[in-house]
Amino acid sequence: MDSLLRPLLDAPPLVVYLVCALVITAETALLPGIVLPTLSALLLMGFLAERGTLHLGLAWVVAVAAAVLGDQLAYLEGRRWGPRLSHRDRWQRVERAVARYGVPAVIAGRCLAGVRTLVPRVAGSAAMPYRRFAAGSVCAAVLWASVELLVGHTTALVL
Repeated sequence: MDSLLRPLLDAPPLVVYLVCALVITAETALLPGIVLPTLSALLLMGFLAERGTLHLGLAWVVAVAAAVLGDQLAYLEGRRWGPRLSHRDRWQRVERAVARYGVPAVIAGRCLAGVRTLVPRVAGSAAMPYRRFAAGSVCAAVLWASVELLVGHTTALVL
C-alpha cells in the first residue's frame, strides 16, 4: 500500500471516499496527476469494503464518478489547449490512434497507466465528438473501477 494512502486505513469512511475521489479525479484532470496512486486508491477502497469500513456499491459509484469527472475536465482542456501541443511527435501518435479507433481507444486508454492522463486531452484536441468521448469515458470508468475494486475486495478475502 502506498504510504500516501496508509493513513486512510483507519480514517472515517467519508474521508476515505473524498480522498480517493480527489486522487482519481486529479489523475486525469491534472497532467502531473500521472504520479498519483489511483490503482492503490481503488485497491484500498475494495479492501476497506471487504473489511466493512466502506460500502462496495458506494465505493464503485464514487470511483466511476471521479474517473468520469477527471476525463471530462481533461477533454475540455484538450479542446482548449491541445492544438498548441499537437506539434509533438508522441502527441501526434496518440491523436492518430484516437482518430482511428475512437471510443475503443478511449476505453483502452483508461486501462493503461500513463496513457490514462493523456487520452482525454488528445480526444479533445482531435475534436472527437463529445457524445462519443463521454460514452467511451463512462464505459471505460465502469470497467476500470469495477475490475480494480473487485481485485482489492478479493485480495482482502485472501488475506
